[in-house]
Amino acid sequence: MRRVLLFLLATAPAAAQTPTDTLRLTLDQAVQRALDRSFAMRLARADVLEADGQVREALSAALPQVTGTLTYTRQFASIYQGLGSTDTSSLGSLFKNTPFGAPNAWNFQLQATQVLWSGGKVGSGLAAARTVRTVATLGQSETAADVAFQVKQAYWNAALQSRLLEIATQNLDQAQRQLHQVQLFHQAGTRAEYDLLRAQVDAANQEPAVVAARNDYDLAVLELKRLLDLPADAPLDLATPLESPEATIPVLATDSLGGPDRPALAAADATVRQQQELLKVARADRWPMLSLATTYNEQAFPQSAFPSTLDQFRRGWNGEVKLSFPIFTGFRTSARVEQARAAVQRAEAQRDQVNKQIELDVARAKAEVARAQALLVARRETVRQADRALHIAGVRYTNGIATQLEVSDARVAAQQSQVNEVQATRDYVVALARLERALGRTVPVVQQLITPIAQSLNSEETRP
Repeated sequence: MRRVLLFLLATAPAAAQTPTDTLRLTLDQAVQRALDRSFAMRLARADVLEADGQVREALSAALPQVTGTLTYTRQFASIYQGLGSTDTSSLGSLFKNTPFGAPNAWNFQLQATQVLWSGGKVGSGLAAARTVRTVATLGQSETAADVAFQVKQAYWNAALQSRLLEIATQNLDQAQRQLHQVQLFHQAGTRAEYDLLRAQVDAANQEPAVVAARNDYDLAVLELKRLLDLPADAPLDLATPLESPEATIPVLATDSLGGPDRPALAAADATVRQQQELLKVARADRWPMLSLATTYNEQAFPQSAFPSTLDQFRRGWNGEVKLSFPIFTGFRTSARVEQARAAVQRAEAQRDQVNKQIELDVARAKAEVARAQALLVARRETVRQADRALHIAGVRYTNGIATQLEVSDARVAAQQSQVNEVQATRDYVVALARLERALGRTVPVVQQLITPIAQSLNSEETRP
């Protein structure tokens, strides 16, 4: 029994706690989650829904318009009230079931109208609305590309800060181990007190770096959670590593990437078409409009509030063909045409500007990929050299050849080389993502060894 009580007491705190599952996301999963749940995509989908409504609204102008009304009128006082007397010998008996003598009136009316011709205004308006929907759909695709790039950048930033925190923690461990070694040497009388003080200062100086790295990591993860619409306190694990396998980096599989295929280009062209259709709508106001209308009504004028029989209703039905044409509108139509023509010119200028800007973005992205790749190759080689120098400095210090200052400098240099290499890796993968964003499609990459890439870069630098 005692063992059972001890077991229950030991397991009670664990049962009271509700562990929170850690969300493990790869880069692709993070991008997909953002595309499904991000605020920007929700706004873009709302724009598409609004554009669909505009298309249906424009289509309604080409369809028949049917309205129905039911009206009840009560006359409390009227100059014709005396004519509605119930005396059959008087003249009022002739008007008691008319709107002159009846105190109550019921009117049920159906009216239908159909535009037969409007100078192309309805068709152009519908075409303009359809281009609005096209622009909204392309804008949604452009927003999706923006969201994907932002998530990739935030994901790699968080991975970068995670590696920097790991490097800072490792460097602190190395400094503490070096301090312990110096303390042993100092106790044995083989090292001076200066070496001990120097080791103590080095170990203490690494603690703020760890705290700063941890803060930067927390902020980077919070930014990623914001883009993914995750709670700030939700545990998150990044499953895609920042660094590639040993001695390899991702490189473009081909040099011929082709031209950009951005939704923004198609959206700019669609906007020009939209403004051209709106110009046709403005010009159509100069032409006559032909329409067909028909009205059907049932009227009753009972003496009581409600008709007693259906025979009290009197039927009326008429139809009309209407041709209306503008004669003088105070130059309103010509002013609208000028505004629409200016909108066309503005849309054309913006389309050309978008084309030039995308060409510049692609060129910059390609140049940044080449620069980041060359820097990453150089940083990888520097890390190898710095680690070798730190190992030699440690051996020299153990054998009493080097000083504590040399070991400290070598460790700082090794740490900085690792930081530079991780930063260069982040810059390179972000440059690849930016190139995909500029082109509007995924670029093919393959893993290649660093050695032949470095040799190729060195040969290009030495080439006259």
